[in-house]
Amino acid sequence: MPKVKIPRKSTSIDMTAMCDVSFLLLTFFMLTSKFRPPEVVPIDLPNARSQTKLDHVMTITVDKDGAAYFSLTETSDRASLLENMLTIHKEIQLSNNQKKAFKGLDMFGFSLAEMPGILALNPTQFKNYKQNGIPMDSAKCELAEWVLQARYVDPSMKIAIKGDRNSNIKAIKQVMTALTDKVNVQKFNLITTLAGNAQKQVTKVEDQK
Repeated sequence: MPKVKIPRKSTSIDMTAMCDVSFLLLTFFMLTSKFRPPEVVPIDLPNARSQTKLDHVMTITVDKDGAAYFSLTETSDRASLLENMLTIHKEIQLSNNQKKAFKGLDMFGFSLAEMPGILALNPTQFKNYKQNGIPMDSAKCELAEWVLQARYVDPSMKIAIKGDRNSNIKAIKQVMTALTDKVNVQKFNLITTLAGNAQKQVTKVEDQK
């Protein structure tokens, strides 16, 4: 008895649903991704041969001219920090818009006296404004105040120093002295670049006692 031959038919797959899912995922990642903002001051990091990951950290950045900048990773911490500083310095009055502008700063480097005027600038004016750094002289060390009040916000917050490889060593030493003498910090971290890979930023832990 001869075999019955079943006719072969081409398989057709509807890809419409797959395309819809792909575009939905692409749209989701585009809307939820946060791009790294440009740094207020460019820093050329020195090299290191060890690495330690840091999170939830306050960072003190020192540029090649010796100016100090301050930053916090968490927006909620910035809001609490600002309220602490305004409680101490009642002479500084900020509007709600100025407070909102401060919470959006990834890094800042200006004095308390300059703060109201700088926070009133529009984004374009702020981008073009030359910040001269946070005062850290022995008579009026505002940098120590920011660090101290940030520690009141969260005592477990780590402290890191990020210095340009061409920074004046006296400026780095001045930052360390402010931390150890005025805030009683005995341990902090130095942010460097992994030796042999200038594009990869890592951190090297250093204990200061």
